[in-house]
Amino acid sequence: MAASKSPRLRLLHMRDEIESLSKELAGLSFEAYRESYGLRRTTERAIQIVSEAARALPEELRARYPDVPWADIIAIGNPLRHEYHRIDDRVLWETATVDLPKLLPIILRMLAEYES
Repeated sequence: MAASKSPRLRLLHMRDEIESLSKELAGLSFEAYRESYGLRRTTERAIQIVSEAARALPEELRARYPDVPWADIIAIGNPLRHEYHRIDDRVLWETATVDLPKLLPIILRMLAEYES
């Protein structure tokens, strides 16, 4: 299987982006985030990568985790690519600081399936 088609590799991408972004934003306020062009772009790109990686996961794998809002995770990639001028900083902040940290343990559990 090509690396780009590997569900394990896509899960690793998701894990790495979530963990790295969490470290970048740790201890920051929304105001500090909003004032930093670099942090906003980093956040957009990390969320876009998570979205793309989720989209590439096989449907049968996503179906084993029905509590994950896969459709929302996948859908956020479109505005990040095509409607970047309409991106709401608050939505990305909430996604990065609330939603992605909730997703991380599930991604780790999914990765554990591949390890066993």
